Amino acid sequence: MTPDAVVRVATAADAAALVELRAVMFEGMGTPAAAIADPVWRRAAHDWFTETVADPRSRIVVAEAEGHVVSCAVGEVTALIPGPTTVTGSVGLISNVATVAEHRGRGLAAACTDDLLRWFVEQTQVRRVDLFATDAGARIYTKRGFTVRGFEAMVLPVPR
Repeated sequence: MTPDAVVRVATAADAAALVELRAVMFEGMGTPAAAIADPVWRRAAHDWFTETVADPRSRIVVAEAEGHVVSCAVGEVTALIPGPTTVTGSVGLISNVATVAEHRGRGLAAACTDDLLRWFVEQTQVRRVDLFATDAGARIYTKRGFTVRGFEAMVLPVPR
């Protein structure tokens, strides 16, 4: 991580920057530009970030460089039915890991991820942390012990 960078917990004042970083993430996932520009999801995401920064089941962290938010990651404790790897019924989820292009390769996303992993270990009861990674981001997670599951995620859009 660059010496001038600081990782900190996000506040409601960071919501606009977090929406922009979410757009960066979608771009990296190959989402069409028209969908990324849609103001409907952007407003909903802004509201979600504004509310969720205060939720004790979530931790949103940002990295600032040169006085600007340039990277982020979101951690959430999600509820599942207890099972062999989820005895407590709680699973950690890391999402929305993104860094603006000009600041990539400086360890900012890794630092945000490390902050979340410490939080999961020290302040939650989760015994497993899940995430979905792009090929470009996977190296960050494999270095931290994440492995690929034996099955792929599936999705079904529900038209409304």
